[in-house]
Amino acid sequence: MVVLVGFPLNLMTTNLTVESPIRSLFSQFCNGALAAFERLPRAGRRPDVTSLLSIAERQTGLSDFGDSRFLEPMALLLESIEREARLNALGRLVFHQHAIQLLRNRLYLEMDRQSDSRISRRKIPKPVFITGLPRTGTTLLHGLLAQDQELFAAPLTWEVIYPSPAQGNTRQRIEKTERDLKWFDRLVPAFRPIHPVSADLPQECVAIMSHTFISEEFDTMFDLPEYQLWLEEQDQRPVYAAHKQFLQHLCTGSRERRFVVKAPAHLHSLEAILAVYPDAQIIHTYRNPIKVVPSLANLTFTLKSAFSDSVDPLQLGPSVLRYCERNLRRFFASRKRLQRSLCTDVSYAELVRDPISVVGQIYTELGERLTSDAKSRMTNFLRNNPQAKWGRHVYSAATFGLKPSAIEEQFRFYTERFNMASSLSEMAPTK
Repeated sequence: MVVLVGFPLNLMTTNLTVESPIRSLFSQFCNGALAAFERLPRAGRRPDVTSLLSIAERQTGLSDFGDSRFLEPMALLLESIEREARLNALGRLVFHQHAIQLLRNRLYLEMDRQSDSRISRRKIPKPVFITGLPRTGTTLLHGLLAQDQELFAAPLTWEVIYPSPAQGNTRQRIEKTERDLKWFDRLVPAFRPIHPVSADLPQECVAIMSHTFISEEFDTMFDLPEYQLWLEEQDQRPVYAAHKQFLQHLCTGSRERRFVVKAPAHLHSLEAILAVYPDAQIIHTYRNPIKVVPSLANLTFTLKSAFSDSVDPLQLGPSVLRYCERNLRRFFASRKRLQRSLCTDVSYAELVRDPISVVGQIYTELGERLTSDAKSRMTNFLRNNPQAKWGRHVYSAATFGLKPSAIEEQFRFYTERFNMASSLSEMAPTK
């Protein structure tokens, strides 16, 4: 899940298509009104780092943002937004409001840590990190494991958007999150019929990492290819240190559970994860790239086009192709240097065909026992969330300038590793 101005977007399970109406009439009206306002003399200059910090301080009455290392990547991100993203007026408002929200959260979280020394002493034992290319079943698996509430804790959407008790009690923060979702529905009404969103759904880690301003969330929502390349070259250990601090805030009650977290972004950060979480266990999902690449291209095109009028699908397709190959190669290179037992590979095809059986195998690898109660919860979750409940995802590789034979050849190192069937017939548009 990705948080944007308080709106959680589950990027790996949307079913929007290039042919779908990306913007509602309400969204078009808002964009037009905002564009007109920006042309007025009193509109003022666009926010910079200093002004965004000042707004967050004024809104919270706080001034300590904690570790100041976030300032440099924040400045770089703002520069990339201006130079690369080509946002429309609505996109600019959405980005700046989201940045302010992240800064408010930093202020509240730092206040909490200073007022309660127990937070920094909380342990995060044996966390489970789910990763894999987008569209490979990471969201499904995360949702299933989160049903075992005796064993696992998963960061929920409302907790990530409003992580501090200073932002309200549990009920108030859930209600605020639901109100945020209603606003998102007005901006993108086609989203909820396609995929359900809720304050109590699990949230993915890029929304947590965004508080450092080093997060793949930003390039997923806005067209920031240079920022993304810069991000992948950064030392990720401080990002995961901040990630751990965030999880410490979510540890409540006396019962110690294992966190189960997920993000495709973890692919290029295995060694950083284990530097911060030495006892972490990794679950890697895999799927034929002939399905993954065009599906991801369609998804990112839909999301980026909501906030920019200049996203070219023929440029986006090859960019997604390079992203997938680049991060898989990093992942496999890291695995060569690490203990083989740290990572469990899970086939998307098998997960979809027999999810409870696959989960049982995962529990064995994790050294845990799948109870009948947890299995019952997972079965109910699957029954209430069938794959085609909100419609099928229809996409075509040709829309994004992608050739089946090129995808097959470029990812042979991936498909052969996991004995995935190589079939160009899979390139037919999926419905």
